[in-house]
Parts: sequence; C-alpha cells; structure tokens
Amino acid sequence: MNKKKLLLVTRNFPPLVGGMEKLNFNIFQSLLSDFEVFVSAPTGSKKYHKSTIFTEFSPAPLWLYLISSFFKTIMLSKRVKPNIVFCGSGSAILAGYFSAKITGAKLVCYLHGLDIVADSVIYQNLFIPLVKKSDLILVNSNHTKKLAIDAGMDGNKVNILAPGTALPCMNNRALLEAGFRQEYNLDTCPFLLIVGRLTPRKGIQEFIMGVMPSLIVEYPQLKLLIVGGESLESIKTHGGIRDKLHQLIESMSMQQNIRLLGGLSDETLSAAFFSASALIFPVLEIKNDVEGFGMVAIEAAAHGLPSVGFSVGGVPDAIGHGKSGWLVPSGEYENMEQKIKTILNSKLSAELTEDSITNYAKQFEWSLFEERLKGFLEKGF
Repeated sequence: MNKKKLLLVTRNFPPLVGGMEKLNFNIFQSLLSDFEVFVSAPTGSKKYHKSTIFTEFSPAPLWLYLISSFFKTIMLSKRVKPNIVFCGSGSAILAGYFSAKITGAKLVCYLHGLDIVADSVIYQNLFIPLVKKSDLILVNSNHTKKLAIDAGMDGNKVNILAPGTALPCMNNRALLEAGFRQEYNLDTCPFLLIVGRLTPRKGIQEFIMGVMPSLIVEYPQLKLLIVGGESLESIKTHGGIRDKLHQLIESMSMQQNIRLLGGLSDETLSAAFFSASALIFPVLEIKNDVEGFGMVAIEAAAHGLPSVGFSVGGVPDAIGHGKSGWLVPSGEYENMEQKIKTILNSKLSAELTEDSITNYAKQFEWSLFEERLKGFLEKGF
C-alpha cells in the first residue's frame, strides 16, 4: 500500500536552534514511518532531514522569508502533489495554505502561543484567517488552545499536542557533571539555570533584580547560568537583550555570580541539567507576547532537575506542581525565592523527589508524542 504524501513546511528547523526547531525536527522523524514526507525548510536543513525531494528558503529577514517560502513551497507542492500539508507554526501558513489550496491537500497547522497573539496588523488580518481554514489545528498547551478558541478558531478542530522530550542515559551522569563543572570552572558551587531565547517575556532582568541579591547574601558562592541567544528569526524579534543583561550584571556587581553562556550543544546542555540545582522559569505576563508551553522544563525534568516557574501562559502544562517542581503565582518573587532556597537547602518534599521529576517527564517522551500525532492525523483524515 502506497504511503500518503505529506509536505512539512516550517521556518523552525535545524540548522536553526531552539525548542521549536527541535519540535519540528521530531515531527518530521515521527511522520517518516507512515508518510512519504517532503520538506520545505530553511537553508541548510537538508543535512538534517535527508528527504530526497525538498526545497530550502531563507529564514530571515522576515520579508525575504515570506516571499521565498511562499513561491518555493508552492513549486514543490505542484511537483509532489501532497495529500497533507503540515505547517510547523503559524508563520508557515501563508505558504502552506496556498500549497494545499492548489493541490487539494488537507491542511494542518501546529500553533504556539505567539502564533496567535503576535502584535502585527498584517499577521492578524492575513495569517490568522488562513489558520482558521485549516482542517486540523494542533496546539502546544491548554493555554494556547484557549487563545485559539478566543481568536475565533473552531474548537472542534483544535487539539492539544504538547512537545516531547528524550530521556537521557543516566549512566554517564557523574562524568558529564564533572566535565561541565571543570569546563566552566564551577568547582562544587551550586548554580541555577535559565535556558531559552533571550526575550523580554523570559523575565531574566526582573529575576536578577528581584531575587538574586538576597540569594547571594545567603549563598555567596551561588551562580546563575543563562543559556541561549537572542531571538532574531522569530515572529517577534528582540535585539539588544544580551547587552542589557551585561550592563545590568555589571551595574549590580554580580559578574562573579551571573554568566551568560550563549547557545550550548545538546550534549553540553544535558550536562548542565545534570549539574544544576534548579531550572528557573521567571516568565512575565506580557500582552501580545506569550510563553505557549515551556519545553525546556520538560527537558530539565527528564534529567531529574526540578523547575521553579511563574504560573504564566502554558508553563503550568510543562511544570507539574509538586511533581516536577513548583509553580508560583505571577510576579511573586519572594515566593519564588523561598522555593529556590528550599531546593538549595536540599529539602524538596515527600512528593517532589528525583524519581517523581523523571516520572513526570516520561509522559512527554517523543515515542508517545509520535503516537498522539499519528492518532490526530488518522482521526482527522
């Protein structure tokens, strides 16, 4: 029996780096067994997807991405005549919708929070109406589903499919931790992690000002390691955050306690998860800029690392309160500080243990993600 043809259209794919890129790469891999998959993705992606028929486009600047992806995707769709066009985010809907329309294919769109609330007149008046025409809409959290329905999307079409994670091998844990601490000259001092693109909604500056001073008084050797680069290819770009963080750290004389590491390889990030005391998710509530899920909290949990985060956007779907970490009401920095101190004092709780943390992550394994994804596609078409 011939496999159905599926065209994956996405701006978020390796060699670009980030949670959405990792998600779309795993979507591609999940579909290979049941579909003949063709790919329309950023320049350089062919090294990762290995499809024999594909097209590539420039992911930036935005205007070039829109034009390039639109025409190249349509040309590819005419060539392969897919049964399904799968958009990896709302930003791919322009190319995806018209490719599906021309070929008669079914249209699927995977939405993240910002895909719905992006503060752009063009996006809201052109992209969102096209997303509404999708035959199947997948979203990353309960919060994103609510945003989709509030935006006028058909609730019967909207299904929650949370991003997944890989469970690391625990055998090399001690070796990886020792290597990471040696590489970054950490000795045995405790450290906290913040991981993700540097954007205002991540709340990094506010966390540094509101929590770090008192933590350092009590734990002088404590470090905060910030992993990630600036968001320059997303719908909502924010340049200059890194420079502002450097200036803030210097103005508060915290150079010995806070480091900006930039992007790390998956292996190095895994070592950081194994070595850290906690992952911090101090996300802010910002109009038209939302944290749709919080994939990094699931990755941390897979390593047995607890998370402390504000209960904002889709974060409650990613942090199991009392199971993989603690959720704190938005803006309650003193509450967040106390939760962090509890972890630093090695006093989790009878319920919150390393086993409970890793068990929480198991429900998000990529193999389960694959089953759910295929189930939605089979049920929808």
